[in-house]
Amino acid sequence: MSWVEELDLIKKAKASVAELELEKRKIFNDLVEEIQPSGRLESTMWDYVMLGINCYEYDLEPLLKNRQKTLDA
Repeated sequence: MSWVEELDLIKKAKASVAELELEKRKIFNDLVEEIQPSGRLESTMWDYVMLGINCYEYDLEPLLKNRQKTLDA
């Protein structure tokens, strides 16, 4: 394979990754629209959903529960 072909493959991969990022962003925006989180909850959701920081899974439950208490008051 020539360097020109390799460069073309790299550019195609970059374009594919950019498309995936746009799709991820749309999914997250749809989630935000549906849940309508506070700033802290949205930030934690971003870290968990978009960045894959799994330890934030444990932060989501209390944020959701505390928000629900506020909404119920």
